[in-house]
Amino acid sequence: MTVVSRAPVPTWIDMGRDVGLALALATGRPTDPAADEVRKRLRSYIEVCADPAQRYAESLADGRARDVASRTVAYARGLLEEQGGDPAAMLQLLGKSVFYLMRYAAHAPQP
Repeated sequence: MTVVSRAPVPTWIDMGRDVGLALALATGRPTDPAADEVRKRLRSYIEVCADPAQRYAESLADGRARDVASRTVAYARGLLEEQGGDPAAMLQLLGKSVFYLMRYAAHAPQP
């Protein structure tokens, strides 16, 4: 019998806590190992939330709101490719992106 270990699925509370932690670390210790771990988790949250957030964006009737939400999702996905740069800025960008994707994903229509 093979046991497959899976990472625990993050809750909205976990994600929200990490967003707050990222913003705090960005102003204090953006290069600590803890900050690196938070950046890693934030990237995983973007992967979790991006598709539902995109469904929400596509469901919006208002064209401007739909464009803003779609561009927000695309920007967050682009952050997955970004490496290096200013560690504090990256923590802030990842944290704020996760914050918005969480909001959108919470209102996404079910597939």
